Amino acid sequence: MRKILSLILLAAMLLTSVLATSCGDDKGDKTNTDEINYDIDLSNKPTLNVLMPNSGKDIAAVNSNVNAQVIQQITGYTVNYTQLPADATTTLNTIMMDKEQYDVMKLTKDQFSDLVDQDMLLDITDALKTFAPDMLANISQESWDVVTVDGRIYGIPERASSDNIENPIVLNYDLMLELDLEEPETLEDFTNVLKKMTEHLGKPALTFDKFTPLIPAISAAFGIYTYWQEYDGQVLYYMNAPRYKDYVDYMHSLYDAGYIDKEVATNDAATATNRFVNSFDASAGGAKAGAYACSLWTVSAITTGLSTKGIDTSDTLDNHLTYIRSLKENAGDTEKVYRSSGYTYITAIPYYMADRAGYALDWMNSKIKDTDAEPNFRTMVIGEENVHWTLTADGSYMPLNPAFAEKDDASYYMTGSNENKYTDYWLARVRKQPELFRAWSTMMEDADSVGVYNIVDFTPPLKTYTANRANIETNAQDWFYMMLKDGSGKLAEYQAKLNGQYKCADATAEINNWYKNK
Repeated sequence: MRKILSLILLAAMLLTSVLATSCGDDKGDKTNTDEINYDIDLSNKPTLNVLMPNSGKDIAAVNSNVNAQVIQQITGYTVNYTQLPADATTTLNTIMMDKEQYDVMKLTKDQFSDLVDQDMLLDITDALKTFAPDMLANISQESWDVVTVDGRIYGIPERASSDNIENPIVLNYDLMLELDLEEPETLEDFTNVLKKMTEHLGKPALTFDKFTPLIPAISAAFGIYTYWQEYDGQVLYYMNAPRYKDYVDYMHSLYDAGYIDKEVATNDAATATNRFVNSFDASAGGAKAGAYACSLWTVSAITTGLSTKGIDTSDTLDNHLTYIRSLKENAGDTEKVYRSSGYTYITAIPYYMADRAGYALDWMNSKIKDTDAEPNFRTMVIGEENVHWTLTADGSYMPLNPAFAEKDDASYYMTGSNENKYTDYWLARVRKQPELFRAWSTMMEDADSVGVYNIVDFTPPLKTYTANRANIETNAQDWFYMMLKDGSGKLAEYQAKLNGQYKCADATAEINNWYKNK
């Protein structure tokens, strides 16, 4: 009898297993867990658990931040924030495997790509129409395409605040005047400026940091504007660009002539900034540099450094800095230069949290809503009128200090942006520093006609590119600094490794396939 009962029990267990398998899908035990519940009461708002990127701050500070409190007031939702560690890959995978109860996850584009590929994120295509009409109205189709896979939407894109031309070469204008130098237009002009500055300073005139293998203001003269762009109908990585060798040879010639800081391969941003700032003080000693290839946002650090030397940059009619956004190979050439864009983060919902997805989408939609009656997004991003900002006669938002400093962390708490209004609000942040705003305005002149975008900033998840991107970029950077010192003799060897061992050729084919069908 015991043997018969054992056989019956075994058969029952096998039948249960077969039924479970037949009712499931390729998501394993996701059966019946990814159905969004549309029958919810949005007036009865639950507490939401939100997983955030690493902020570098204690999690208690993240939850108590004034911007977190403002979001609670404008949305009506209480939120418990948790943050990922700085190295989040393993932790994120564990979270998903353990089905930790996060209603919302704010992810990098690469993290989003990995989770979409693993089928771990909720399809929110139809739910957006019900719970997030303001997001649909204020996020462009171009942005939705970035989070769309096989025609279905899996996340909320957070587009950059503004599409900026933001990689200048900053020149010591005081030194330019002293040496009677004009602002360079061509490569030959620039070489002459560096030569004169180097002779005067007794130090190499041009500095930059170790993360700058492509200086857009210089590479533009060789038709290389950004990391991935189209050349005669084909998208290529900059190291495979037709004239990359010419760019390397020019940079090597500057290095060999003693015009480039010998420490660029190891410089961090702070070191490079200090070397440039010291060129304004003849008594400072140490390393100096009269030209600095950097991010536009480094201007704030430069002006802070200059203020310690008694140089006031708040009067923008008395300029101490000048900005080169692109050089030309020959005078009269058409100007083009890199214009940044893309997506800082993508917010998504784990598939197993489908039952509460309506609340999560309603919360995010409330944050992006921006009408005369409910200016939620404006309040979140730049605060209250006549408290944090005031409106100028021309309709610009002017920050009011010190209150505006409360909004320094506002972007951290965003989960998607109101693309129709964000740039106007964001410029209040740039206006906090007069010299930074002057620099931004200078760089952005005719931006629509001269700017060239990095094509991969707008791609949806691409498996091969995502998997190999880090190796492609790291090796290209390392090889540039080798060639800066030694010349382009090994370029073909490096390109062979890049395209073969590090899969750049496969990534290129994948990107072109998307681009041609776009």
